[in-house]
Amino acid sequence: MRLVLVLLLTVSACRPPGHGRGGGDDGGDDPKPDAAVVSPDGTTDGAPATCTKAFRLEGHGLANSVALTGSFVSWAGTAPPAVAFTKGGDGAWTGSHDFVAGMHQYKYIVDGSWIPDPTNPNQIDDGFGGKNSVISCTP
Repeated sequence: MRLVLVLLLTVSACRPPGHGRGGGDDGGDDPKPDAAVVSPDGTTDGAPATCTKAFRLEGHGLANSVALTGSFVSWAGTAPPAVAFTKGGDGAWTGSHDFVAGMHQYKYIVDGSWIPDPTNPNQIDDGFGGKNSVISCTP
């Protein structure tokens, strides 16, 4: 009985900030649906339309790695499926992701530390005493 309790506490403690918050329409942990290609006339192949968002994180030029995680990748802690960023000559980290239409919560992972986007004032409570950044995709 004691072993089961220890295992349960260990597994629940490993859940990343925001895990299970805003994953899909029902707020669950469902992975994102396959992205659709939007043709020039605005139609799709029957799946939701997408939009590409670019991200830039400055002030972390000494970091060894930066990735983007969020509800759209089930709060993955490593890339892939989290989106790995590339460090530019100016020390800023950049990356992009194709989002399906809707609202998405996200954070940056900087050398293993999870932080909200310091340039995005659109944030909500992550349920763990911190904040998640929020982005909307409207194709």
